[in-house]
Amino acid sequence: MRPVVEADAALYCDLYCDPDTMRFVGPPLTREQAQRNFRKVLKSTDCVLLVIVETASSQPIGIGAFLDFDTDRRRVEAGMMLLAGARGRGFGREGLRGLIDYALVTFAVDEVWIQHAADNMDARRVPVSLGLSHNTPSGSGKLVWSAYRQ
Repeated sequence: MRPVVEADAALYCDLYCDPDTMRFVGPPLTREQAQRNFRKVLKSTDCVLLVIVETASSQPIGIGAFLDFDTDRRRVEAGMMLLAGARGRGFGREGLRGLIDYALVTFAVDEVWIQHAADNMDARRVPVSLGLSHNTPSGSGKLVWSAYRQ
């Protein structure tokens, strides 16, 4: 992983404009909307973005993010999106493990949590395979998982 830079706008737009990628997230954005959002996110202090890079090819395959920093509870939300060609190849598991490790080393947090749509069975396999704790509030329509420092 590496920090997002201005040159990663196309990757960001490819992810947020793709209907399949956005299927469990929300409506896909237009290219113009995605470019505007990317510029905002680059300037934001509320979120940290990282590009997920395939080691073998050195090509970007997705974006990881940290948001909702809760300093009182010492926790942060992590999330990631992978390009269609990178899905189903183990990069989700490897990427999430990397995001968790990065957060616990870099930020003053003891918990890294993720959420995904309850009906996204592909996304569910990743936290289960990593042994994350299931913490879903009832009726939320989302599955919430946590990894703890201890």
